[in-house]
Amino acid sequence: MLFSRSAFAQQAGQLVVDVSPFTSEQTLPKKVDKQLRSGGIEWGVKDGLLVFTMVAKQFIDYPINHMTRYGQSETIELPAGDYRITGIGLEMTTAFSVQKILDKGAYVNEDVVAFRIEPGQTTTLHIKPVIYKDATFAVNFWMPTLMASLSTNGDSASPEIALNKRLPTSIRWPDYKGPLKFVAR
Repeated sequence: MLFSRSAFAQQAGQLVVDVSPFTSEQTLPKKVDKQLRSGGIEWGVKDGLLVFTMVAKQFIDYPINHMTRYGQSETIELPAGDYRITGIGLEMTTAFSVQKILDKGAYVNEDVVAFRIEPGQTTTLHIKPVIYKDATFAVNFWMPTLMASLSTNGDSASPEIALNKRLPTSIRWPDYKGPLKFVAR
């Protein structure tokens, strides 16, 4: 069955990923501040799942094909339906190999947020990347917490939730057996 472009548009909605400028509650060294301000967030969407990752995409078996810089936004058209957001976080640790860093510090927050794309409507995912004062840094690694909220057609935003903060429900990288982890065959 063929659909015209206008028929697809009636069955689709827009998702705006709006990333605020990076902020920090701590005073950062100038070089670190400059480097972080030019950064962004890597993410991908497929089959009703949005994945935001702080782990390099070479270790992720998912199409991480978007990079939205701090202070910018990106708009994509998606089929109407239900969507979930999963965050892959990383607490930096010292180790002698990348695999050990992942094993010690990476984790997956599955289905942190659920939302719906409605036909002809615009859903905005607001993301505020923040380095909080209460975070401890034994070594000088700086990883922002991605605080996310949702709104539809300009309505007031939902309460914020952290996508990449380690929680009691987080799955440690070595324990995660789901489809997002790249495993060499």
